[in-house]
Amino acid sequence: MTADRLATASKDGYLYGYAPVVLARTRAMTVPFVRVNRLFHQNGLSNPSSRSVVAPNVDTLYSLAWLDLRFGPAMLSIPDSPGRYRVFQFLDVWTNTFANVGTRTTGDRAGRFAIVPPGWGEALAHDVTVIPAPSWDVWMVGRTLVHGPGDLAAARQVQRHYALEIISSDIRDTPPRLPAVPYKERRSPQAPGDAGAAFFDELAAILAANPPPPADAPLLARLADLGILDGAARRTADAARVTAGITAGEQVITAAEVSATGWVGNFEVGAYGTDYTTRAILARRGLGANVPDESLYYYCRTDGEGRPLTGTRHYRLSFPAGALPPCAHEGFWSLTMYDENMFMVPNELRRYAVGDRSDHLALSSDGSLDLYLRATASPHHEPNWLPAPSGPFAVVLRVYLPTWPLHSLEAALSQEAALSQEAALSQEAAPSREAWPPTIEALP
Repeated sequence: MTADRLATASKDGYLYGYAPVVLARTRAMTVPFVRVNRLFHQNGLSNPSSRSVVAPNVDTLYSLAWLDLRFGPAMLSIPDSPGRYRVFQFLDVWTNTFANVGTRTTGDRAGRFAIVPPGWGEALAHDVTVIPAPSWDVWMVGRTLVHGPGDLAAARQVQRHYALEIISSDIRDTPPRLPAVPYKERRSPQAPGDAGAAFFDELAAILAANPPPPADAPLLARLADLGILDGAARRTADAARVTAGITAGEQVITAAEVSATGWVGNFEVGAYGTDYTTRAILARRGLGANVPDESLYYYCRTDGEGRPLTGTRHYRLSFPAGALPPCAHEGFWSLTMYDENMFMVPNELRRYAVGDRSDHLALSSDGSLDLYLRATASPHHEPNWLPAPSGPFAVVLRVYLPTWPLHSLEAALSQEAALSQEAALSQEAAPSREAWPPTIEALP
């Protein structure tokens, strides 16, 4: 075993384990309030005090559950919900989205959906849709759209009719449960490297509780051979190399954040396969990101000249007429402001996002829209002002139920002949990936 080989494997192992460890830590932080196999409703929109998950939206009411399928399948029941976007997203322990239930996939009618554990083969009632889970531990994230301040009570009423129950079953040969984490030992989900080499103890517990997919076997075999997962390497003089590898892995994630210029679109997220680095980066800035067909996320932390966004400057984001964020009638779009750690910051208007449901926005006479990002109010632009923090910040543009296939636009434009007439975009209506979203312009 060479020191360099050990450090390199530790770096790769850190990138591999980053997302599941972040998810497991998030679970440990929230289960005292969101009990396992219980449905928890957040009956208010997210705000600066919402810090359990990075980059929450302020468009929907969240309904959350941590499922432990060792007790049996989890049955989700949802009511009719005409005219209101809603979705329940199911993520495995690796942060892959393996199913969505809601407006796009199942419509606005009532239904019952059973999330069943790996290897489940028993029959369920004929009116139940079966959703196989790849892992024994599952994160369920429900989102119910709020059309505006006056709609909050109605959205809560829809929430109250969601129901979750466990179908008790005598399942044998289940893997061990994720270990309980004492309160004093809980660590920040956003900084898993703070454990040093013990990071791999957290990862090993996740692997024992949720047997990984076969595609992960080569990397895991490499970690096991070097003793990284079983602790052998960390009991030797090479422990420093393991920690050095973790530091190098953290630098990879940080470098991706720092090097990102302009808008970065999440066109291939939600199901990562063996792209462990992308999985780690998304867990850092947008844990729980959905698949592109459900929602597109555009992230930006620099202006048009590549300079970091900061509250010490003033900015304008201009959407030309006909080029507002493209979402279906049932969907929505929003632009949300975050600090450098991807949390909201208090402001005098309590305005943390603007979007298609913001009745204060003022369109120009030609139908274009100018948004102003700055820390201080502008008397001429207040209706279109999105308050920024005084220091570094980032913004996320969300498009739920996108109508332009922007996540595959480059391929579509290069294969126009293969596009159906119905789905084809005209040259006038098809902005390039580089031109949309528009550049954030720094003002004098």
